[in-house]
Amino acid sequence: MVTQPTMIIDHHKPRARGRPRGPRGQDSACRERLLAAALAAFAAQGYEAAGLRAIAAAAGYDVSMVAHYFGSKAELWSAVIDLLERRVRADLAEIAALGHDGALEARLISAVGMMFDHALRNREMLHFIMHATAEPGQRLDQVVSRLIEPTLHTYLPLWQEAIDAGLFSVEKPLILHNMVFGALSFLIASTAVMSRVSHTEMGVADVKAEFLRGLFSHLQERVAATTGAER
Repeated sequence: MVTQPTMIIDHHKPRARGRPRGPRGQDSACRERLLAAALAAFAAQGYEAAGLRAIAAAAGYDVSMVAHYFGSKAELWSAVIDLLERRVRADLAEIAALGHDGALEARLISAVGMMFDHALRNREMLHFIMHATAEPGQRLDQVVSRLIEPTLHTYLPLWQEAIDAGLFSVEKPLILHNMVFGALSFLIASTAVMSRVSHTEMGVADVKAEFLRGLFSHLQERVAATTGAER
């Protein structure tokens, strides 16, 4: 009697192609680390110069994981834009929460203080945008429409209100915005250099306080006078 070989049937579904996924939390952590590494690379080198292998290595993964989570370099860049847009929207929500009530001077000082804090938290974003402006095309269009224009829509009415009130001798609110934002961005970037050449330790908190005092000393006096009169 010949015994027929027993057929073993595997009821499990075949494993999908590509690298197996770990627990959901690990998937999320991997994606976030790749995004952080991509932001750092695009901010430091620009889109064209940044390499996927270097980005994956900086995150601690094989380059195949970029394709696994994002598909391509262009899609990875788009995911970084999504990340930055969420940050911008969250920052702008803080500005919008100031509302339109209360003294203009106090709202203006608070808004610029928040602008300083946002720029400090998002230094990589500033470099990212600077590189994008040197690489015109669809990527620059996205940077303008999703990161720059929402910021201007929030700040320009406040700048116009300040100009109309005679607080600044500037005619165009866009010029005023870029003057203030450019100045504080440069201060944040050069804090370490200023400490070195002055032989004095200069923290960003000190730089922020000095910046606001230099820009708004006359307004701060008016706010203090108004507050004192209301007591």
